[in-house]
Amino acid sequence: MMIFKRWFAPKWQHKDAAVRQQAIAGLSVDAQHKEILHELAFNDGHEAVRRAALEKLNEFSLWWQASKQDSAERLKQYAETQLVQMILDNRISVHLKRQFIEECHRSSILEKLALTEADADIRFSLIMRLKKTDLILTNLQQDLLSLEQKRQLLTLITEPKQLEKLSKQLAEPLASELKLQLQQQQEAKDKPVQLRKVVNLLLAKFNAVRERGDLTQMQQKWQQYQQEWDAVQSDLALLDDAVELTQKYEKIKVLTENAWAPLRKEQQQQLAQQQKIVALQQQQQQFENQLQAMQQQLSQLMSEGRLDETDPLAAEAATLLQQISQSELAAGVKSGLQKALATFERQLQQLPAQAEQLFKLTRLLADWSSAVVPADAVQFQHIEAKYQQWQQEWSKGRKALGAMLPESLAQAQHQLNAQWQPLMSEFAAQTEKNLKSVRSKLAEFRRLYEAGRYKVLFGLFKGIQQSYAELSVAQQQQLAKDYQAAEQQLQQLNELQNYIATPRKQELVAQMQALAVATDVAAPERAEQVKLARATWQTLGRADEALEADLNQAFNLACEQAFAPCRDYFAAQDEQRKQNSLIKQQILADLTALLEQPLDKSFDSQLAKLQKSWRESGPTESGLYKELSARFKTLVDQLKGRVRGQHEQNLTEKQQLIQKAQQLLNLSVDEAVAGAKKLQQDWKQIGFAGKTDQQLWSAFRVVCDQIFANKTAAKQQQDQQWAEQQQQAETQFAEVATQCTQAATAAELHAAQGALKALDLPAKSALLQQKQQLLAEVQQKLEILEQTAFNASYQQLFAVLEQADVTAEAIPARFREYFAKGNEEQLTRAQLTTAIELISGKDCLASDKAQVQLQLLSDKHNSGSSLTVDALLTRWLGFGAVKAEEQSLLQRLKVVFA
Repeated sequence: MMIFKRWFAPKWQHKDAAVRQQAIAGLSVDAQHKEILHELAFNDGHEAVRRAALEKLNEFSLWWQASKQDSAERLKQYAETQLVQMILDNRISVHLKRQFIEECHRSSILEKLALTEADADIRFSLIMRLKKTDLILTNLQQDLLSLEQKRQLLTLITEPKQLEKLSKQLAEPLASELKLQLQQQQEAKDKPVQLRKVVNLLLAKFNAVRERGDLTQMQQKWQQYQQEWDAVQSDLALLDDAVELTQKYEKIKVLTENAWAPLRKEQQQQLAQQQKIVALQQQQQQFENQLQAMQQQLSQLMSEGRLDETDPLAAEAATLLQQISQSELAAGVKSGLQKALATFERQLQQLPAQAEQLFKLTRLLADWSSAVVPADAVQFQHIEAKYQQWQQEWSKGRKALGAMLPESLAQAQHQLNAQWQPLMSEFAAQTEKNLKSVRSKLAEFRRLYEAGRYKVLFGLFKGIQQSYAELSVAQQQQLAKDYQAAEQQLQQLNELQNYIATPRKQELVAQMQALAVATDVAAPERAEQVKLARATWQTLGRADEALEADLNQAFNLACEQAFAPCRDYFAAQDEQRKQNSLIKQQILADLTALLEQPLDKSFDSQLAKLQKSWRESGPTESGLYKELSARFKTLVDQLKGRVRGQHEQNLTEKQQLIQKAQQLLNLSVDEAVAGAKKLQQDWKQIGFAGKTDQQLWSAFRVVCDQIFANKTAAKQQQDQQWAEQQQQAETQFAEVATQCTQAATAAELHAAQGALKALDLPAKSALLQQKQQLLAEVQQKLEILEQTAFNASYQQLFAVLEQADVTAEAIPARFREYFAKGNEEQLTRAQLTTAIELISGKDCLASDKAQVQLQLLSDKHNSGSSLTVDALLTRWLGFGAVKAEEQSLLQRLKVVFA
């Protein structure tokens, strides 16, 4: 019965682990077999079977459970590897991922996740948890994290050099914020030094103030420096000697006040003297104002003719003179005022004469205001002398009256002058300009006469005559000599011209009369002779006055008779030119229509035919021919350019494609193939390139064929190389993996780690993932060894210190430099032991506990930083070997560092 039971038992229950492992492959992950797979994954006694069942289920929660509960360490690590890979591949929910990260304590795994996690919040929490500088720097320069998250990461970096480097690498606004932070840190660091300089400088300035001569300047400077002192006083607490500096300031202040006491007394005396001077100046101003008012009142009385009412002014002047004499004004000021009063009294005595002068000025202004302002140069010439007389008489009368001149008269004259002055100045400037112009023309006349250029002198002198007549009599008198000389010279030229021109003109008339009756002269030649004769006639000038009119009439009649036979000839020529122009216009229309036709085989022959017709179309009118010829040339150029341009453009584009294809040979095979395919498509879009089109295509095809051949060869070579590299890499990886597994010491682990990192594995090889996993395992072992060695160094130290005759050489290297230094002055070894217990948080029952706490607080306040256990231990070692009575202190330390 037992035999049958064994025969029909399922294979997953077989005693042989290999059979159970094979049976797992036949199970499914559905509800029917899932419970069986769970049983095998967590309760089977063989590691390989449990692993196979877990791989079959391949669920995150099961791998997680196995990584925590499985009895085999190797399977635990494998389960962790699977967990990490599933997380990296995003095959789990965010909730599970967060839960796993919270419970995971392996830094190597967390670092991997921190490098690859796509969720910004999860990655940020990982970085904040690990707080590794490399991770922080990497993520600061990536775009995944938010700006606020990056700001929080920056708070974890305290190294100034690292921060300065980041300020040049990060994007805005982080770069600017970081630069501002660095600047503020540097300013805070430099502030005490700068503050001390400022304070010392201010104290020196305060001390130097009382050495100045002027009290007002000293007080102003002191007030300025006081404001600066008030501004820095709030920061004085940053300096150790703030109290001493404040006392120094108070001392300087007292010394300055004492030095200023006599100066203040002197200043008050000077102020009283200045007030007296001001009072005298005010009194002087009052006298001057009173005298001015009297002067104005006298002027008003004069203008109104009330000369009998001046007696009160005389009495007022006498009173004012007495007041001036009795005042304390300076002698010079008194003398000036007295002279002004004497002048005023003389004016009172001379009132009749001044009244007469005032009447003259009033009459002058009346005449002036009634005059008409000149509107042209003629009126200006008539009024100019009178205007100058008014100006002179007004100036003379104003000087005689002086201050007695009424303001109303002065204003009236000012208004008249403002009305007349611009116009008079303008007319004067214009007449002066005309004078200069005539003078210049006369000089030009002399120059041309001396140069023998007589013909132009006749026209020039007409202009001189007209301009000379427009000048005033005075201006004509200035130029009379030069004008009369030019007039005489022109008269002589007239006589000479008549003598030369008369026989020449008579000869030309005879020639034209002979040409008129001649019959053997062709029309073109006849027309040319008439044209030449008319041109010659124009150069001869005037003949004798008695003959000039008859000669002109005879010459014109002879020219008309000589030219008459040419008219029919030229009329026929004109008609033929019109017909030719119509033919040319039709050719232009045909050329314009040809522009719209496609570029086919008949295009060139049509263009050649039209060009031949144009050449045979005959002459046309000169002006019209230029216009038609320009249009013809433009159209032909457009037609030829259309064909030539299209072919040249296609030729250039195809040559460029060939050059680009040749350049592709210098690129990688994949880039070259992709580029060649694109160039082939571009080639199809380009049209015919003329006679060289087939040659260009052949050259382009040769280059493309070479590119595709290179692709085939490279693919074959790449496949072969990859296979060889993969085989070699598998062998090397197996050797290094064995080395990593067998390594036990730190040196062996570092050597294995270096060998593993040095492995150059092929791209897309499955070994890359295994390499990263193995590196993480080696790093974890190293961290464990380093922590163990670090903790062991304390126990090694205490073991050596238990010996009475210990030497520095026996002390571990980490603590050797601090041993028996003997430089501890603040605390005893017992107090240091108590301090170490207090800082480490251990229970401390020492009697000196309160005293040590107080000392620690004092040290922290003075230094600005907190003490550490290691720092206190180095001071503890400074006492040297442990004495017998100090062994209890050593035992207390062993408890702290256990």
